[in-house]
Amino acid sequence: MDSSLSKDVTTPRGFKYHYSYSPAQEGKRTLLFCHGFPASASEWYRIAVHFKAQGYGIIIPDMLGYGGTDKPTDPAVYILSAISQDIVSILDAEKIEKVVAIGHDCDSPLRDFDFDAVLARQKQKYGYELYGYWPFFNRDDANQIIEDHIESFVSVLWPHDPKIWLNHIANTGDLERTLLEDWTAPLPAYLSEADKQKIITTFRANGLTGPTCWYKGTVRGIAFADDAQIPAERAYPPAGVPVYFAAAKNDVICLPSIGYEAFKDKHFVEGQVTKKEYDADHWLILSKANEISRDLEAWIKGFTD
Repeated sequence: MDSSLSKDVTTPRGFKYHYSYSPAQEGKRTLLFCHGFPASASEWYRIAVHFKAQGYGIIIPDMLGYGGTDKPTDPAVYILSAISQDIVSILDAEKIEKVVAIGHDCDSPLRDFDFDAVLARQKQKYGYELYGYWPFFNRDDANQIIEDHIESFVSVLWPHDPKIWLNHIANTGDLERTLLEDWTAPLPAYLSEADKQKIITTFRANGLTGPTCWYKGTVRGIAFADDAQIPAERAYPPAGVPVYFAAAKNDVICLPSIGYEAFKDKHFVEGQVTKKEYDADHWLILSKANEISRDLEAWIKGFTD
């Protein structure tokens, strides 16, 4: 995205958020793109460029702890209720009342405060722990270990073979062992050497202390206490709000089946959720950017025409 589109806003909490903004042409929706771990606003640029060219409004923030946004080190400030208000502050700054919210990753609220019990249930159900890397991110020395073994971190987070995550990140102890062994592997087809070096430069400049606070808040129960305050009538999208679920078939941690199971809940009405599978690993918005751009635009036109 054009750097001239970059802006900053200070939220009522006193945090500076950095974001890209391009206004919508008449009759077009504004799209809000929120990235996950351990990326930045640039994660969305391959898709955002398409929508900007079609006249859609674009807002892409660096989420709290990332990129040009402030990076507090207290996990308590990363609760989702406060993050949501931060994002609203960006929309208010641009006088945007409604957006199509688009996110990537799998960090939805957990219903169980006992994280060890969550891991045990995952291992029983799937044969391995999906979130076994979270306890490592919960440690205060995780940032330093990652920085000391940054080449290995990039290799395992952006794998050339999705199944690498089964033995190098999914189970408790896998990720730390992988890093300390300085394990490396070839890049996936969707990531160039220049992309890799940009990621490494960003990590070395910003560190991972802020981003790992999102996990610390969950493992330490801070996020659970915040989620418990959500009124029952606001815990799910309203019945009239359409949902698009892009499932990465080869993602062994953010499993498509988890999403499918969630959408069976009685709060989702028939026809509300559109599901589409992509032959991709976790980073489908990089490897399948053209397909997702096309499918998302068709979906958006379907409820705006």
